[in-house]
Amino acid sequence: MAEGPHLVSRLDNGLGLLAGLFAAAGGIGILVLLGVTVVAVFWRYALNAPIFGIEDVSTVTLTVVAAGAVSFGGRRGAHVSIDLIDRFAPARVTRVTDTFMYLLASAMCFLAVYALFTRACGMEKACITSNLAIEHRPFFWILAGAFAIYALQLAVQFLRAVTGGIPREAQD
Repeated sequence: MAEGPHLVSRLDNGLGLLAGLFAAAGGIGILVLLGVTVVAVFWRYALNAPIFGIEDVSTVTLTVVAAGAVSFGGRRGAHVSIDLIDRFAPARVTRVTDTFMYLLASAMCFLAVYALFTRACGMEKACITSNLAIEHRPFFWILAGAFAIYALQLAVQFLRAVTGGIPREAQD
């Protein structure tokens, strides 16, 4: 096997591992969110004593869940797409449009990563949750990591399309 395709396959496998880790964190986040919600409802309605700051905990936990969904969903092709061109254009045209789409989508995701890293703020700009003052910065970084995995996955798809490899969607 040539070095280029081998390197792309190794990168793809590494991205799969990272996406799986983000998915595991998102799954744990869902369990935490479930527990937090059950406890909050019990305290509010059974004990008539709402828990201060529970919305803040739910909000930051949802951020972790969303990060897992972005990276793992991107890996598995779970994001919504509409293939209108496939219906009336030959395969040669759709290959070109898909290649362009991978490049454009990857660039947009890398732009989102850049924005999330450079615009992440914390206490110094009052970028905190309303009750518990949980700083937003680490959650911006988590989302940036998830988008970076998705952007790299799209870049791998682009490289496969350019080199004539089989796209991941066709393999699954």
